[in-house]
Amino acid sequence: MSNITTNRGAMSVNEFAIWAAIGRTTAWKEIKEGRLRPVKVCARTIVPMEEAERWLRSCSAPSNTSDGLVHKFSR
Repeated sequence: MSNITTNRGAMSVNEFAIWAAIGRTTAWKEIKEGRLRPVKVCARTIVPMEEAERWLRSCSAPSNTSDGLVHKFSR
């Protein structure tokens, strides 16, 4: 994670994907499904750092799966 990203209050969706160690397609899927809430600034879509951290915390929330594992991206 670069210092530029961590010192700013927001990042692009592509920067978010790198920060979260997920693919860009997965990041956009999370947005489309409402689990990640970006902000539009003119033509840009940005992810506030607080939202990125909230999303990350939600990924580690306990799951009610039979195997006891967290399955964040399986729906």
